[in-house]
Amino acid sequence: MATVRSAERKWDETEIRLKRSLERMLQEIHSPASFQEVWPVFQAEPSFRQAIGQWAGWSEDRREAHWLVLSRALERKAYATRPYCLRCGECCRKGSPTFYREDIDIMRQGVVRREQLIALRPGEVGFSHEAQGLVVLAEERLKIREKPGSRECLFFLSATGDCTIYDHRPIQCRNLECWNPEGVEILTPLVFLKRKDLINPDDPLLALMESHDTKCSPENLKKALRKISEGGSSNQEEVLDMLSFDRQIRQLLEEKYGLSADQLTFLFGRPLPDLLPALGYRMKKGPEAGLGIVSSSPI
Repeated sequence: MATVRSAERKWDETEIRLKRSLERMLQEIHSPASFQEVWPVFQAEPSFRQAIGQWAGWSEDRREAHWLVLSRALERKAYATRPYCLRCGECCRKGSPTFYREDIDIMRQGVVRREQLIALRPGEVGFSHEAQGLVVLAEERLKIREKPGSRECLFFLSATGDCTIYDHRPIQCRNLECWNPEGVEILTPLVFLKRKDLINPDDPLLALMESHDTKCSPENLKKALRKISEGGSSNQEEVLDMLSFDRQIRQLLEEKYGLSADQLTFLFGRPLPDLLPALGYRMKKGPEAGLGIVSSSPI
Protein backbone atom coordinates (compact mmCIF):
# COMPACT_ATOMS: atom_id res chain seq x y z
CA MET A 1 0.00 0.00 0.00
CA ALA A 2 2.84 2.39 0.86
CA THR A 3 4.43 1.69 -2.53
CA VAL A 4 1.18 2.52 -4.33
CA ARG A 5 0.79 5.78 -2.38
CA SER A 6 4.38 6.68 -3.23
CA ALA A 7 3.73 6.08 -6.93
CA GLU A 8 0.58 8.17 -6.76
CA ARG A 9 2.51 11.00 -5.14
CA LYS A 10 5.12 10.80 -7.92
CA TRP A 11 2.37 11.06 -10.53
CA ASP A 12 0.96 14.09 -8.72
CA GLU A 13 4.41 15.67 -8.82
CA THR A 14 4.72 14.85 -12.53
CA GLU A 15 1.35 16.45 -13.25
CA ILE A 16 2.41 19.60 -11.40
CA ARG A 17 5.62 19.74 -13.47
CA LEU A 18 3.61 19.40 -16.67
CA LYS A 19 1.27 22.21 -15.66
CA ARG A 20 4.17 24.50 -14.85
CA SER A 21 5.86 23.64 -18.15
CA LEU A 22 2.70 24.46 -20.09
CA GLU A 23 2.23 27.77 -18.29
CA ARG A 24 5.85 28.71 -19.00
CA MET A 25 5.68 27.73 -22.68
CA LEU A 26 2.47 29.64 -23.33
CA GLN A 27 4.03 32.70 -21.76
CA GLU A 28 7.32 32.39 -23.65
CA ILE A 29 5.68 32.09 -27.07
CA HIS A 30 3.16 34.85 -26.30
CA SER A 31 0.29 32.49 -27.01
CA PRO A 32 -3.19 34.02 -27.26
CA ALA A 33 -4.58 30.87 -25.57
CA SER A 34 -4.85 30.54 -21.80
CA PHE A 35 -3.66 27.66 -19.65
CA GLN A 36 -7.30 26.82 -18.84
CA GLU A 37 -7.99 26.36 -22.55
CA VAL A 38 -4.99 24.20 -23.40
CA TRP A 39 -4.66 21.95 -20.33
CA PRO A 40 -7.94 20.01 -20.92
CA VAL A 41 -6.90 19.44 -24.53
CA PHE A 42 -3.59 18.00 -23.36
CA GLN A 43 -5.34 15.80 -20.78
CA ALA A 44 -7.16 14.10 -23.65
CA GLU A 45 -3.82 13.08 -25.21
CA PRO A 46 -3.36 9.26 -25.32
CA SER A 47 0.08 9.56 -23.70
CA PHE A 48 -1.40 11.49 -20.77
CA ARG A 49 -4.30 9.07 -20.25
CA GLN A 50 -1.90 6.12 -20.47
CA ALA A 51 0.35 7.63 -17.81
CA ILE A 52 -2.53 8.14 -15.37
CA GLY A 53 -3.53 4.50 -15.59
CA GLN A 54 -0.10 2.86 -15.58
CA TRP A 55 2.31 5.21 -13.77
CA ALA A 56 2.15 3.29 -10.49
CA GLY A 57 3.29 0.07 -12.13
CA TRP A 58 6.12 1.49 -14.19
CA SER A 59 9.80 1.38 -13.28
CA GLU A 60 11.78 4.60 -12.89
CA ASP A 61 13.35 4.10 -16.33
CA ARG A 62 9.94 3.60 -17.91
CA ARG A 63 8.62 6.76 -16.24
CA GLU A 64 11.61 8.76 -17.39
CA ALA A 65 11.12 7.61 -20.97
CA HIS A 66 7.42 8.43 -20.88
CA TRP A 67 8.14 11.85 -19.39
CA LEU A 68 9.93 12.69 -22.65
CA VAL A 69 6.87 11.56 -24.60
CA LEU A 70 4.62 13.71 -22.42
CA SER A 71 6.90 16.73 -22.74
CA ARG A 72 6.94 16.48 -26.52
CA ALA A 73 3.15 16.16 -26.67
CA LEU A 74 2.80 19.14 -24.34
CA GLU A 75 5.10 21.18 -26.55
CA ARG A 76 3.05 20.38 -29.66
CA LYS A 77 -0.20 21.43 -27.93
CA ALA A 78 1.33 24.70 -26.74
CA TYR A 79 2.82 25.66 -30.10
CA ALA A 80 -0.36 24.71 -31.95
CA THR A 81 -2.06 27.65 -30.25
CA ARG A 82 0.17 30.07 -32.17
CA PRO A 83 0.88 28.87 -35.74
CA TYR A 84 2.06 32.26 -36.99
CA CYS A 85 4.58 35.02 -36.25
CA LEU A 86 3.42 37.79 -33.93
CA ARG A 87 6.46 39.96 -34.72
CA CYS A 88 7.00 40.10 -30.93
CA GLY A 89 10.78 40.28 -31.30
CA GLU A 90 11.45 37.52 -28.77
CA CYS A 91 13.81 35.69 -31.15
CA CYS A 92 15.66 38.93 -31.92
CA ARG A 93 16.20 39.63 -28.22
CA LYS A 94 17.63 36.17 -27.52
CA GLY A 95 20.49 36.41 -29.99
CA SER A 96 21.55 37.36 -33.49
CA PRO A 97 21.34 34.93 -36.43
CA THR A 98 24.14 32.83 -37.87
CA PHE A 99 24.79 33.13 -41.62
CA TYR A 100 24.65 30.19 -44.03
CA ARG A 101 25.89 29.98 -47.63
CA GLU A 102 22.33 30.73 -48.73
CA ASP A 103 22.72 34.20 -47.17
CA ILE A 104 25.68 35.30 -49.28
CA ASP A 105 23.50 37.53 -51.50
CA ILE A 106 22.58 39.56 -48.42
CA MET A 107 26.28 40.44 -48.20
CA ARG A 108 26.75 40.95 -51.96
CA GLN A 109 23.81 43.36 -52.04
CA GLY A 110 25.24 45.36 -49.15
CA VAL A 111 22.26 44.73 -46.86
CA VAL A 112 24.73 43.60 -44.20
CA ARG A 113 28.37 44.66 -44.23
CA ARG A 114 31.37 42.63 -43.08
CA GLU A 115 31.94 44.88 -40.07
CA GLN A 116 28.40 44.07 -38.91
CA LEU A 117 29.38 40.41 -38.58
CA ILE A 118 31.39 38.70 -35.89
CA ALA A 119 33.49 35.63 -36.58
CA LEU A 120 33.23 32.79 -34.08
CA ARG A 121 36.01 30.27 -34.56
CA PRO A 122 36.12 26.52 -33.83
CA GLY A 123 36.55 25.87 -30.12
CA GLU A 124 34.82 29.06 -29.00
CA VAL A 125 31.78 29.03 -26.79
CA GLY A 126 28.71 30.46 -28.48
CA PHE A 127 24.95 30.56 -28.09
CA SER A 128 23.04 28.04 -30.21
CA HIS A 129 19.43 28.75 -31.17
CA GLU A 130 18.99 25.07 -31.94
CA ALA A 131 20.22 23.95 -28.52
CA GLN A 132 18.87 27.06 -26.80
CA GLY A 133 22.05 27.33 -24.80
CA LEU A 134 25.83 27.72 -24.90
CA VAL A 135 27.80 25.17 -26.90
CA VAL A 136 31.43 24.67 -27.96
CA LEU A 137 31.52 25.37 -31.69
CA ALA A 138 32.88 22.63 -33.92
CA GLU A 139 33.30 24.90 -36.95
CA GLU A 140 33.57 28.54 -37.88
CA ARG A 141 30.42 30.66 -37.88
CA LEU A 142 29.57 34.21 -38.84
CA LYS A 143 26.90 35.95 -36.80
CA ILE A 144 25.35 39.38 -37.01
CA ARG A 145 26.78 41.48 -34.22
CA GLU A 146 24.76 41.95 -31.05
CA LYS A 147 24.20 45.22 -29.25
CA PRO A 148 26.81 45.93 -26.55
CA GLY A 149 25.84 44.51 -23.19
CA SER A 150 22.94 42.44 -24.53
CA ARG A 151 22.06 39.55 -26.86
CA GLU A 152 19.78 41.70 -29.03
CA CYS A 153 20.44 41.57 -32.76
CA LEU A 154 22.08 44.71 -34.16
CA PHE A 155 19.20 45.22 -36.60
CA PHE A 156 16.40 44.88 -34.03
CA LEU A 157 14.62 48.07 -32.97
CA SER A 158 13.66 47.32 -29.39
CA ALA A 159 11.46 50.42 -29.07
CA THR A 160 9.12 49.34 -31.87
CA GLY A 161 9.87 45.60 -32.15
CA ASP A 162 10.79 45.98 -35.83
CA CYS A 163 13.63 44.45 -37.84
CA THR A 164 15.39 46.93 -40.12
CA ILE A 165 16.34 44.21 -42.62
CA TYR A 166 13.15 42.15 -42.31
CA ASP A 167 12.61 41.80 -46.09
CA HIS A 168 16.20 40.57 -46.46
CA ARG A 169 16.55 38.66 -43.19
CA PRO A 170 18.85 35.59 -43.10
CA ILE A 171 17.53 32.08 -43.64
CA GLN A 172 17.87 31.28 -39.94
CA CYS A 173 15.48 34.12 -39.07
CA ARG A 174 13.02 32.85 -41.68
CA ASN A 175 12.99 29.34 -40.24
CA LEU A 176 13.47 29.87 -36.50
CA GLU A 177 9.80 29.77 -35.54
CA CYS A 178 9.39 30.02 -31.77
CA TRP A 179 5.92 28.49 -32.10
CA ASN A 180 7.27 25.57 -34.14
CA PRO A 181 10.56 24.03 -32.88
CA GLU A 182 10.65 21.71 -35.89
CA GLY A 183 11.09 24.65 -38.26
CA VAL A 184 14.80 24.78 -37.46
CA GLU A 185 15.32 21.27 -38.86
CA ILE A 186 15.57 22.70 -42.37
CA LEU A 187 18.88 24.31 -41.33
CA THR A 188 20.56 21.05 -40.30
CA PRO A 189 22.02 20.09 -43.73
CA LEU A 190 23.02 23.66 -44.64
CA VAL A 191 26.64 24.88 -44.68
CA PHE A 192 27.74 27.81 -42.53
CA LEU A 193 29.08 30.89 -44.28
CA LYS A 194 32.77 31.51 -43.52
CA ARG A 195 35.10 34.49 -43.68
CA LYS A 196 36.89 33.17 -46.76
CA ASP A 197 33.58 33.14 -48.64
CA LEU A 198 33.50 36.94 -48.34
CA ILE A 199 37.14 37.76 -49.10
CA ASN A 200 38.84 37.92 -52.50
CA PRO A 201 41.27 34.96 -52.86
CA ASP A 202 44.05 37.44 -53.78
CA ASP A 203 43.51 39.62 -50.72
CA PRO A 204 46.73 39.72 -48.62
CA LEU A 205 44.54 39.75 -45.50
CA LEU A 206 43.92 36.03 -46.04
CA ALA A 207 47.54 35.21 -45.21
CA LEU A 208 47.32 37.28 -42.02
CA MET A 209 44.09 35.54 -41.06
CA GLU A 210 45.68 32.13 -41.55
CA SER A 211 48.74 33.10 -39.49
CA HIS A 212 46.50 34.39 -36.73
CA ASP A 213 44.32 31.26 -36.78
CA THR A 214 47.41 29.06 -36.55
CA LYS A 215 48.98 31.00 -33.71
CA CYS A 216 45.88 32.13 -31.81
CA SER A 217 43.20 29.52 -32.36
CA PRO A 218 40.77 29.02 -29.46
CA GLU A 219 41.85 25.38 -29.28
CA ASN A 220 45.50 26.37 -28.87
CA LEU A 221 44.49 28.89 -26.24
CA LYS A 222 42.63 26.20 -24.28
CA LYS A 223 45.63 23.86 -24.46
CA ALA A 224 47.94 26.57 -23.17
CA LEU A 225 45.56 27.43 -20.35
CA ARG A 226 45.41 23.79 -19.31
CA LYS A 227 49.20 23.85 -18.94
CA ILE A 228 48.82 26.72 -16.48
CA SER A 229 46.28 24.75 -14.45
CA GLU A 230 48.61 21.73 -14.44
CA GLY A 231 51.92 23.49 -13.79
CA GLY A 232 51.20 26.84 -12.26
CA SER A 233 52.23 30.33 -13.27
CA SER A 234 55.55 29.21 -14.81
CA ASN A 235 53.58 28.05 -17.87
CA GLN A 236 51.97 31.44 -18.51
CA GLU A 237 54.49 32.54 -21.13
CA GLU A 238 52.78 30.67 -23.98
CA VAL A 239 49.42 32.28 -23.27
CA LEU A 240 50.92 35.74 -22.88
CA ASP A 241 52.75 35.29 -26.19
CA MET A 242 49.46 34.43 -27.92
CA LEU A 243 47.73 37.44 -26.36
CA SER A 244 50.59 39.68 -27.48
CA PHE A 245 50.48 38.37 -31.08
CA ASP A 246 46.70 38.86 -31.19
CA ARG A 247 47.00 42.42 -29.90
CA GLN A 248 49.87 43.38 -32.21
CA ILE A 249 48.27 42.15 -35.43
CA ARG A 250 45.12 44.12 -34.64
CA GLN A 251 47.11 47.25 -33.80
CA LEU A 252 49.11 46.92 -37.03
CA LEU A 253 46.04 46.81 -39.26
CA GLU A 254 44.33 49.55 -37.29
CA GLU A 255 47.28 51.94 -37.47
CA LYS A 256 48.57 51.09 -40.97
CA TYR A 257 45.30 50.56 -42.84
CA GLY A 258 42.77 52.32 -40.64
CA LEU A 259 40.66 49.21 -40.01
CA SER A 260 38.07 49.60 -37.26
CA ALA A 261 37.67 47.28 -34.28
CA ASP A 262 34.49 45.92 -35.86
CA GLN A 263 36.30 45.09 -39.11
CA LEU A 264 39.05 43.36 -37.13
CA THR A 265 36.47 41.29 -35.24
CA PHE A 266 35.23 39.99 -38.57
CA LEU A 267 38.75 39.16 -39.77
CA PHE A 268 40.21 37.67 -36.57
CA GLY A 269 37.23 36.92 -34.36
CA ARG A 270 36.89 38.18 -30.84
CA PRO A 271 40.11 39.42 -29.15
CA LEU A 272 41.68 36.61 -27.14
CA PRO A 273 41.23 38.35 -23.76
CA ASP A 274 37.48 38.28 -24.42
CA LEU A 275 37.61 34.47 -24.65
CA LEU A 276 39.29 33.95 -21.28
CA PRO A 277 36.23 34.28 -18.96
CA ALA A 278 34.32 31.51 -20.78
CA LEU A 279 37.37 29.29 -20.28
CA GLY A 280 37.59 30.00 -16.57
CA TYR A 281 40.46 32.53 -16.62
CA ARG A 282 41.03 36.26 -16.51
CA MET A 283 43.89 38.69 -16.96
CA LYS A 284 45.38 40.36 -13.92
CA LYS A 285 47.96 43.10 -13.73
CA GLY A 286 50.27 42.98 -10.75
CA PRO A 287 52.25 45.94 -9.36
CA GLU A 288 55.61 44.36 -10.26
CA ALA A 289 55.08 41.25 -12.33
CA GLY A 290 53.06 42.91 -15.13
CA LEU A 291 50.24 41.03 -16.85
CA GLY A 292 49.35 37.57 -15.69
CA ILE A 293 46.67 34.93 -16.17
CA VAL A 294 44.72 33.75 -13.16
CA SER A 295 42.03 31.13 -12.81
CA SER A 296 38.52 32.30 -12.03
CA SER A 297 36.95 28.82 -12.25
CA PRO A 298 37.99 25.37 -13.50
CA ILE A 299 38.38 25.12 -17.28
